Amino acid sequence: MNQLRMYWERYPLGSVLLIALAVRIVAVLFAQGYLMHDDHFLVIEPASSWVVGEDHNKWLPWNIPEGGHAHAINFAYVGTQYLVLKSLHSMGLEDPKTQMYVVRFLHALYSLLIVFFGFRIAELLSKTDERLKQVPRTVGLLLALLAFMPNFAVRNLVEFTCIPPLMWSFYLLVKHKDSQEIKHYFLAGIGIGLATALRYQCGVFGVGIGFALLLQKQFKGAVAIGLSALLFFSLGQIQDLFIWGEPFKQLQTYINYNSNSTNVDAYPAGPWYRYILTIFGFLIPPVSLMLIFGFFREWKKYLIIVLPVIIFVVFHSMYPNKQERFITPALPLIITLGAYGWKRYVVDSKYWCTHPKLLMGLWGFFWVMNSLALVVFTFSYTKKSRVESMYYLYEQGDLNNFINVAAKKQILPPQHYSGNWKSYLNHLDGSNTDVLKHQVVSASLTNRPNYIVFYGGKDIPEKVAEVKSLFPNIELQTVCLPGLLDRLLNFLNPINTLEEAHIYSLPPSDLIFDENQSAEEQP
Repeated sequence: MNQLRMYWERYPLGSVLLIALAVRIVAVLFAQGYLMHDDHFLVIEPASSWVVGEDHNKWLPWNIPEGGHAHAINFAYVGTQYLVLKSLHSMGLEDPKTQMYVVRFLHALYSLLIVFFGFRIAELLSKTDERLKQVPRTVGLLLALLAFMPNFAVRNLVEFTCIPPLMWSFYLLVKHKDSQEIKHYFLAGIGIGLATALRYQCGVFGVGIGFALLLQKQFKGAVAIGLSALLFFSLGQIQDLFIWGEPFKQLQTYINYNSNSTNVDAYPAGPWYRYILTIFGFLIPPVSLMLIFGFFREWKKYLIIVLPVIIFVVFHSMYPNKQERFITPALPLIITLGAYGWKRYVVDSKYWCTHPKLLMGLWGFFWVMNSLALVVFTFSYTKKSRVESMYYLYEQGDLNNFINVAAKKQILPPQHYSGNWKSYLNHLDGSNTDVLKHQVVSASLTNRPNYIVFYGGKDIPEKVAEVKSLFPNIELQTVCLPGLLDRLLNFLNPINTLEEAHIYSLPPSDLIFDENQSAEEQP
């Protein structure tokens, strides 16, 4: 124990990184599945299909149907995951789950850069005052162990993947805040450009940095960082030239899509203060109040951090599409500057100097609540029934195709885990069985289904009985149950779907509907 304490005192950054890595490895192993549509169907599904020569959802221009249009997706991050999956495929690593273990592990390693740069920024902020020597460790532990951090760190969330280059840029800006050398601003611009290449909205940080530099009369620095960011953003979008034959095609499509009120209105909205509440919640009260207070307390001295974060939050608050994960790129900066500002306030405050037990109690409450949430998030296998149902089909080794039966609402099965990219047949809630029969009869031999997957809850038996009227000999093979976090979210709010997956085999005999059917149509 003494050796650990000595190592902690002597190598605080190394200690924090080891803690962060350990928890993230747990998340790699246990936080399987995906959180939401975007971190799987907008990243892994297309990338995985490209590896084997398919094009899931027809994103590529040569596969878009006549009259169709480009998808409003940034290809930069998807492209990186394609390269990873392609490499694994080339090495003979075909198992979908094993591939995702590797993908999550690489993301876990990459996310350590957030902890590293957060720690380093905190060191720079507090180096002139011995009383603040604990600030970098506090920042490091918060970035390593904040409840949602390890889970988000191993996901294919572009909102999280863009953070390391952002943190590198702000590290350089803080380190050289009094410098007049253009090279420092040029290097900082590289990080902004790369972050924006991954997620377009990160350009808002660049705008905020430019304004801050202009207010500080750093005109050359503002120009240098702007040109550098633009250059490296452009390099990060160079794939459009090869895919579309023109530059910034995906950016144009993205802007057009998100400027259309019809498209925007289909996404979650909310009041202008939604992200303020999100920040309070993600950082867990009462510490969230302390960090936000500390963040704004240092606004004049560190305008280069505060102004970009404010502009970023205001931008998202004004835009109608409000989803909580959109704000995550700002959180490490709020934590880093906030912990420094709060500690500076505490060491100079007569009240807190005379009430140390109260302060310890507030932090103690935070760490207890955070630890409980950390365990839930880090061990949570989300969308488990969907993933396990597809992986079950992969393990059987005989999947030709399947019928997707949704008991209540349409479900998108994550086909990456099935290893099969054929267009499955859908039987949606309210659909007539005659429609399904027509789909099966008209399907080619290579697309005839030999499994049926039912997604739903208590209403699954009713759907099974309905489908059995068409296929009387189907047999139940297995049932895939939802994970812990899915159950918890459903308990807290029933609007969160609690899905089971019931998998039935579909014998060839059930696919013969008519004695006069031609031999070519029969399996």
